[in-house]
Amino acid sequence: MFLKKSVRTINGKTYSHYKIVESYRENGRIKHRILFPLGTLSDEQAEQLRLAMNAHSNPDIVVAKATQIIVTKHLEFLSVAVLHHVWQDWGFSQFFQEDSWVEPMIINRIEDPVSKYGLKEWMIRTILPAYLNMNPYTIDPFKAYRELDRLYKRDAELQSFIFQQLQTREVDTSDVFFYDITSTYVTGNRCVLAALGYSRDHRPDCVQIVIALMITPEGYPFYWRVLEGNTQDITTIQGLIQDIKTRFNVKECTMVFDRGMVSAENLAAMEGEEWQYVSAMDRDEILTASFFDTAVPEPLMLEDYEQTLAMREFIPIDDDAFLYCRECKADSRRAILTFDVARFNHERRALNNKLAAFQQWVADKNHSLRQAKKSCRQDVLEREIRNHLQRKRIKKLVHVQVEPYSVETTTRQGKKRTVATFQLTDAIDQVALAREQKLHGITCFITNVSNEHRPAPEIIQWYRRKNKVEEAFQEIKTHLELRPIYLTRDPRVIAHVTICILAYFLFNDIEQRLKKSGLKMSPESLFRLLAKCKVNRLSFGTSKFQLSLTQVSDSQREALQAINCESVVDPKKVNQVLKKAENWL
Repeated sequence: MFLKKSVRTINGKTYSHYKIVESYRENGRIKHRILFPLGTLSDEQAEQLRLAMNAHSNPDIVVAKATQIIVTKHLEFLSVAVLHHVWQDWGFSQFFQEDSWVEPMIINRIEDPVSKYGLKEWMIRTILPAYLNMNPYTIDPFKAYRELDRLYKRDAELQSFIFQQLQTREVDTSDVFFYDITSTYVTGNRCVLAALGYSRDHRPDCVQIVIALMITPEGYPFYWRVLEGNTQDITTIQGLIQDIKTRFNVKECTMVFDRGMVSAENLAAMEGEEWQYVSAMDRDEILTASFFDTAVPEPLMLEDYEQTLAMREFIPIDDDAFLYCRECKADSRRAILTFDVARFNHERRALNNKLAAFQQWVADKNHSLRQAKKSCRQDVLEREIRNHLQRKRIKKLVHVQVEPYSVETTTRQGKKRTVATFQLTDAIDQVALAREQKLHGITCFITNVSNEHRPAPEIIQWYRRKNKVEEAFQEIKTHLELRPIYLTRDPRVIAHVTICILAYFLFNDIEQRLKKSGLKMSPESLFRLLAKCKVNRLSFGTSKFQLSLTQVSDSQREALQAINCESVVDPKKVNQVLKKAENWL
């Protein structure tokens, strides 16, 4: 049954008539039968009648007053749908097919980190249960903790799975790896791994754990370990070599790691396995290296460093001549000395300013000591000097002599008395100053990669890209809220670290997709954009409700296309998800 319009023209004038008709079949042909002739209707009346007839024949159509239509709930949709799509794209759904809480824990880290117990309440506010075929109101929130225990047992298997996936996708996993460690503090004292140690979070008052992480050049993490909180950087390399060989069957690779892990034993261990490496020397090692005095016999000066560098065989390696390098031999290894003009200027001027400021401090202190009204203690004054030198980091460069000094003063009663005070004499250690100035702008890279395979500029670029690991740690600690860790059992603490690293895996994958597409947007900006598209629960003043999706904007569609996730807003898939959500909403 439907509304039919008939148009006739009589004497040049057009007349419109409406009638309600129904279709029927006669002798195999479809015909129309008039049920009710309605006569002339306005366009508005005709449209209202069509809506009423549709509502009568279609049970999915609800008729209600505008004031009765209200939104009673919003569910996070598009950002969650994209992360679920990426999760499936990497095959994690298959790997964790028996674990229903791992994916929610990981997506929650990116979306809105909460405690494991608070995960159920967060899921109720998202469309994720519909994707996982779960009713969030009936699930047990404590199940998340039990899945942490299972995740801990599968840690090695998971890392092997990720490495295989990276190889399958032809991600560069066989050439260069970047490795570093960090620490994070743990609340409570029941975790056996937690111990006091060097805190990179500036929380020396808290026990901590140490996390070792290895990533590909594109930033994908595939190997990690959780170590005791007092583990030193330098002790992690040799165990790492054996672990990588056993777990991933890697026979040859190039390791790029921080200068704090350089030792003769570590370098020899990698050379024994025929591994290549790129790292850097710390400042003390550079000063004692046999080649350094030959390459830099005396400090460079601000006014003529370019001529001096040319005389000492440093060559520019960038178009703007801001970075110079010189190759040297360090036993059987290559030592690549670099001179950074910008850093040289900054360090030289900063040191000069520190020395000048300290000399002014000494002059001001002498003036106040000469005005002293009561005697001073020498041990207190010397401690003040030491602390000041230490704060300014010039303790090795300046010597201060404290000499007794007497001051005649008059008391309030008019009596004369002698106050025992002191005067300071500062002197700069010119030998120590020259040693410090020689290092300004200098970095020394150490590698066993031959010059034929990789020229110096490429070695330098590799080490600079090591910052990608530090960026990963920064994201894991801040955006993904790794810390503080409130869990107490060792397996669950380790599994929590795994959850955060897997969340960073998805986060980094989004970043790589954006970069390859050329869309200038950070993952954080992308998620803020996608979060505006939600599932809305519409109520019509009765027990009936309907789910609808916020209209996807052009900018959201562009972003989805850039990261190859446009299928998540395909109408057919969206309707399927909404139907599942209706079962528990």
